[in-house]
Amino acid sequence: MGGKWDEELDVVVIGAGIGGLTCASYLAKMGKRVKVFEQHHVAGGCCTSFRRDGFRFDAGVLHIAGGKESGAFRHVLLALDIAHELEFEEVFLHYLFPDVRLTSSRDLWHAPRVLSQMFPEERAGIEGLFDTMRSIHADVKRLPILSPLLSRYKESSFQELMDAYVSDARLRSLISANWHLWNPVWKNSAIDYAALLVNETLRGYFYPKGGMQAIPDALIRALRRYGGGIELGTMVHKIVVEDGKAAGIETTEGKRVRAQHVVSNAAARSTFLTLMGEENLPKEFVASLDRLEVSLSSFYVYLGVEMDPRGAGIHAPETIVYESYDNSRDWELLLKGKISVPCFGIAVPTLQDPGLAPSGKHIVILMTMAPYGLSGKSWKEEKEGIAELLIAKAERVIPGISEHIVVRECASPLTYERYTLNSSGAAMGWASSPRMFLNRLNQKTPIESLYLAGHWTNPGGSVPAVALSGLRAARMILEE
Repeated sequence: MGGKWDEELDVVVIGAGIGGLTCASYLAKMGKRVKVFEQHHVAGGCCTSFRRDGFRFDAGVLHIAGGKESGAFRHVLLALDIAHELEFEEVFLHYLFPDVRLTSSRDLWHAPRVLSQMFPEERAGIEGLFDTMRSIHADVKRLPILSPLLSRYKESSFQELMDAYVSDARLRSLISANWHLWNPVWKNSAIDYAALLVNETLRGYFYPKGGMQAIPDALIRALRRYGGGIELGTMVHKIVVEDGKAAGIETTEGKRVRAQHVVSNAAARSTFLTLMGEENLPKEFVASLDRLEVSLSSFYVYLGVEMDPRGAGIHAPETIVYESYDNSRDWELLLKGKISVPCFGIAVPTLQDPGLAPSGKHIVILMTMAPYGLSGKSWKEEKEGIAELLIAKAERVIPGISEHIVVRECASPLTYERYTLNSSGAAMGWASSPRMFLNRLNQKTPIESLYLAGHWTNPGGSVPAVALSGLRAARMILEE
């Protein structure tokens, strides 16, 4: 394709999510001319914050695993020489059931020990299950080599893995209380979920001082310090292809930027079907995109309150509430596009960082999973009603909260999609279902010089995973 270029770089990055910012910052550190183009006026993707009347709310991500001491995210911060710029506080999550309250722990043997005391007749099965989960976690580190254990469970759900070891329905609910793969247990990959539970136990949960926006802000400072650039409020309209190779990008304003490599941190289907165009892709690759399964979205209610939630017994920065031990019907309704709440979260980040709210006030964020499309209804019609439903549920945990709200905002899957451009408002990119295990898109695409970063590629969703994808994409480019 001919035409004048307005700027020439080594690498262009589409999207200022954590994956894109990590990739660009590392390439800039290594001497590459690189620039990030972001359609939103705030960088960070799902990991952003916004202000209302003196309150600073985290828009999506509420904590990260392994921020301070170890793990993938710590590895990325050290690679960028910015670990000292972020201050993290460790947080522990509470899981609240009708008659049981559990607390997250950094001890791998804590959960099986506590559960064995509660269900002594299931002790052998509990120990066998957790031993298997630890072995899965170890074997996942050696992917793409498939161990006999991974081969055995690669098409299994976490429900099937649990059923092989324990029989008590209440026990299974307590084991699978971590909700981070956004599916019911019968749709979660046994391998993905087991590895996540073990990894997050080992790494712990952390919260950055100043809120989640502190993370992309630190990455942007590094990017600029190393000589890279970023343009906010700039929508990329097209990935320019020349002779079957990604040659640069064009913005909606008509600016054309030539680059030796292009990295997309945008949603995968948008990257290939909208920015790239089917005519530039192998037909079998286009067909494969339709077979990939997208994760659920989420619904948030952001509350600024003039009360102290600790007076109601809320001392954890995050509490995940299960109103029943059997939420299968709620999940079935939700998966059909019905309004339903299988479980919900209550985050109070001001218990860790009081500076996020005016003096004497607190932030309470309510969150649950949600379908992108509502069956027979619209989010515009139902948004406020669902917010009221979540507040009413929170009232049972924090009595009187509805009487002390001074700021209230809510976000539906359509809100999530509008600000992040994630297809279908997907909270975790591709779903973590058994058939998606090992089927996420490779970072090196079928188009020469085009790479992927973010939760639409390997290794998957979560801040540490997408940051690692950005670092890996950068290193792939540097190795060429």
